[in-house]
Amino acid sequence: MEQTIKLVAIDVDDTLLTPDLRISLPVQQAIAQARRQGIAVTLATGRMFRATLPYARQLDLDLPLIVYQGAMIKDSATGEVLLHHPVPQDLALEVFDFLRSEGLHVNIYVDDHLHVEKVGEEALGYMGLARVPATLVRDQRRLLEGALPTKILAIGEPERMAALVEPCRQRWGDRLYVTRSKPFYLEFMNPWSGKGSALAFLAERLGISREAVMVIGDSYNDMDMLEYAGLGVVMGNGPEEVKRHAGWVAPSNEEDGVAAALCRWALTEKADT
Repeated sequence: MEQTIKLVAIDVDDTLLTPDLRISLPVQQAIAQARRQGIAVTLATGRMFRATLPYARQLDLDLPLIVYQGAMIKDSATGEVLLHHPVPQDLALEVFDFLRSEGLHVNIYVDDHLHVEKVGEEALGYMGLARVPATLVRDQRRLLEGALPTKILAIGEPERMAALVEPCRQRWGDRLYVTRSKPFYLEFMNPWSGKGSALAFLAERLGISREAVMVIGDSYNDMDMLEYAGLGVVMGNGPEEVKRHAGWVAPSNEEDGVAAALCRWALTEKADT
């Protein structure tokens, strides 16, 4: 007998969204059908809350959203912060100094606002993808001396970002959560962060066992929630290393993979067309 799915957590970029940042009609219909069946649906993403909320509203989702790689859970209806693990100040300054010494562009996230020192190619690319504005600050380090960031993100060439992952993990060990959501990003969060731990928090709050949780993702930052869930689905466009953690591999985000996964594992009736 197949498991009964009660909660579905869906990654946003390269999973829920097509390459042109849309939610396809079949995916919208499958999610709507899941909700009609009483299945709880949320989004679990590295995005800011304000960059995630428009998609949650488009899908009429009313659950808290897992954002900033799990460093924050925020209610999509009321804006109440249910969980927040910011980066400790000493570590934030240490990371910032390291990234600046590497000559990398740095995004700093405080109070759900993006702070940059200059609006160059990297910032413009990020702003276009996330569809959020940036706050221009004269001195990011001074900002960090007076505020706790939810996340610090570096942007650079994919090969360079890949080469920095392990050295950063070795340097900060269990003091920071270091991950990548896209080839050209390197992200630093509180070690208590992670989509998996945030999803466990939300599932417990909803009274749902992990065996009844399904997750759909595509990248390295999804791996901990893939391991947590009773059923982990990886998109066909995901890296092979991530696919090895899948209970099932779905079609790509260009082929309505989220809809295929929901139809295969969660829906008892066909979605309306």
